[in-house]
Amino acid sequence: MPAKGPIPEDQQRALIHGYYAATSYMDAQLGRVLDALDACPFADNTVIVLWGDHGWHLGDHGMWCKHTCYEQAARIPVIVAAPGIRGGVKTRAMIETVDIAPTLTELAGLPARKDYDGTSFVKQLRDVDAAGCDSIIHVYPRGGRLGRAIRTPRYRMVEWKKPGADIATAEYELYDYETDPEERKNLASELPKVLSELKAILAKHPEAKPQIRR
Repeated sequence: MPAKGPIPEDQQRALIHGYYAATSYMDAQLGRVLDALDACPFADNTVIVLWGDHGWHLGDHGMWCKHTCYEQAARIPVIVAAPGIRGGVKTRAMIETVDIAPTLTELAGLPARKDYDGTSFVKQLRDVDAAGCDSIIHVYPRGGRLGRAIRTPRYRMVEWKKPGADIATAEYELYDYETDPEERKNLASELPKVLSELKAILAKHPEAKPQIRR
């Protein structure tokens, strides 16, 4: 890979080819696991959850990585198969990965736990039109600052500042997915009311802590 500058087109094609190949390989291995499950007596009484911990940029924003606060990196696949849950459908409800544990607890018929951070989305599994979270949060560091992103069904706001620094030092990005699904135009200065509303949501979350160094 070049240390800096654009990646040649033939190398871009090789990168995308490799990404698709990795996805196809993973799909094949999952198929082997599910075939083994189908061959045992527990298939009809097993909850299956498949999810990823991040997305990936394949050249959008000029990036070839997973380390951002943009949609391509922050949005992940989540697939749930469980007894009594209709398959082959999808929902637009927003969830977070911390919601998976309480969801599994409810699907397994176990008592709810108060120490979970997330919220069960079993309701959304049973009714794809049921509303999910009003907003979700995503955090990632860059250049000594932390990007804390609030995502609503329509907008994403990213606050960039050093942990513990005065809020006046923060810089913001704001994207509207109805008009700009590829996040090409920062609307932070053009939509002050929306920015203020998302800042208020972010203020409900604890102040970000410095990244742990090993």
